Parts: sequence; structure tokens; C-alpha cells
Amino acid sequence: MNNGSPMNCARPGRLTWSGPWRSPTGPITMSAASVIQRATLVPVAISPYLWPPLPVAMAISTLGEFAQGRVILNVSVGNILNLGESGVEPVKPIRIMREYVEVLRALWAGQPVTHAGALHKLRGAKMVFDQGRQYPIYIASTGPQMLKLAGEIADGVLLSAGLTLASTRRCLDFAQGGVQAKGRDPAAVRTCSLINCKVSQDGAAAKTSMLRKLAFLFRSWGHAENIKASGLDIDHQAIIGAHARHDFEGAVRQLPLEAANVFAIAGTPAQCRTRLDEYLAVGLDEFVIEVSGNAEERKLALELVSDVARR
Repeated sequence: MNNGSPMNCARPGRLTWSGPWRSPTGPITMSAASVIQRATLVPVAISPYLWPPLPVAMAISTLGEFAQGRVILNVSVGNILNLGESGVEPVKPIRIMREYVEVLRALWAGQPVTHAGALHKLRGAKMVFDQGRQYPIYIASTGPQMLKLAGEIADGVLLSAGLTLASTRRCLDFAQGGVQAKGRDPAAVRTCSLINCKVSQDGAAAKTSMLRKLAFLFRSWGHAENIKASGLDIDHQAIIGAHARHDFEGAVRQLPLEAANVFAIAGTPAQCRTRLDEYLAVGLDEFVIEVSGNAEERKLALELVSDVARR
């Protein structure tokens, strides 16, 4: 398990393992599928602007064969900064995402698919294996319109890391609005959130370490309202400016220590357990926790996840 890379997701009675794969059927993904017997695999997150639907549908079905169906597909517009650096402009995101989900499900149904969408085209594409098996699709976002769409059509919603409790509640309300608009059963849409977590017997050191993760997350204007709502004295523009100068340490210095437990979970095992319960209390069904640090700290984080999953 690489330090700071894999993610552990849990809910009562289940452990779900996911990670930052470059491909839904990359070597790490397939290796995990071949050795993990009970966990559900969740590639996070596949962007329609970078991955056409047909190879994604085929990749998830291939992964599902190895993992005996224990696969969830997480889709997202993607990181706007990274897309821009790749020369990709995410135009018409709501329409693109709606079409992407519809086409994926049509392909898994095993019938020929003809599609003339705003971004992707299919001309009678048909999958000839794993026909009829539908895989759950979660939409990752913090945007109001995309979250509403998730509530309307997705099997689950995944929120970004670095959100305050208030921002988490607001995002869940947007998704719930989509559920209500379509008259869906709220239980049909799982609610999940990425949560940065640093557990250590040295609580102060854990919080200091967490600031570095938050400084990286806040390099985007997408967190502007989230930061403003925190009530903390944080110069977001200064953080973005420091990143523009490639001055990461300067970005870290803009964050007060208390930010560690406003936008994330950091501290001793007892402190982290209390904070995690607060996140779950806002209405999350599942949480996705980063397991990082030295061997002892990773062990403490996994014990925290396992304890909550057993409840």
C-alpha cells in the first residue's frame, strides 16, 4: 500500500477499496481484483472528457469478471485544472454526464447502441460479454447542478475531500433535490464523501501534516465558497497565487492549524473518531478515507475504519 495513495471506504458491514488508477483495468486495479475476496472495487474517478464510454464499459465489465461483480463505477467531470492543462474544455457538463451514464447502461444491457451525443458517437456498438449485468454508477461532484443530476439518475453520489460539515450538508441537499424531483426512493442513491484523515498518537503533528493536503486541494477556485463558509481567516487568493508561482510551502503557510479539523479529520485516534462521527451524522452512507503516514499511523487509520464498519 503506497503511502498516501490508496483509499479505504467503509460502511456498516462492508469495506470498499479504491485508488487513483490511470486506467479502470490498469495493473493495480486488476491485481487488487484478483486477490481481494470481499471488497468492492471503485475506480475513482473516470471523466467522460478523457474516456469514451465503450472502452470504459468494457473495462468495468472485465474488472467485474475478476471481482465477481463487486465493482462500482465512479464518474466525474474531472479536475478542471488538470483538464485545462491537458487542453480539454469541459463544455456542456450536465448534458455530457447524462448521456455518458445512459450510454454506459445501454452498453451493459448487451444491445447494439447507436448514439449521436454532444461529445461521443457510437455506431451500433455492442458488448458480447457480461451482457445484462449493470454496475452501479456514482457521480462525483460538489456542483449544485451536477449533484441534482446525480440524485436524478445515479446510484450514488461522491463528494470531494476538503469539505466542511456545512458544505457537506449543502451538497447532500442538492442531491436530495434531484431525488425528489424524479420521485425516487432516497435509499436508492448512496451518499459518500472523500475525507482526508490523518491519525497519530501525536495529534498536533497530524494536524500540521494535514495542512499540506489541504493546501494542495485549495489550489482551485472550486473551493471558494467552501472556504468562505468555514469562517476561518484564509486568504484563498493567496493560496492560488502561491501555486501559480509553484510555491507550495507558501500555500501551506496560508492555512491556520485549526483548518485541519474544519476541512478534514486529524488528530489522535479518539479525536478522529469523534470527528468522523460528526461527518456521518450529516447523512453520509459511506466515507472514503485516505490511509497515509508511517506504518503505525496507517494501522491506526485502518483500525478506525474497521471499527466504524463493524457498527
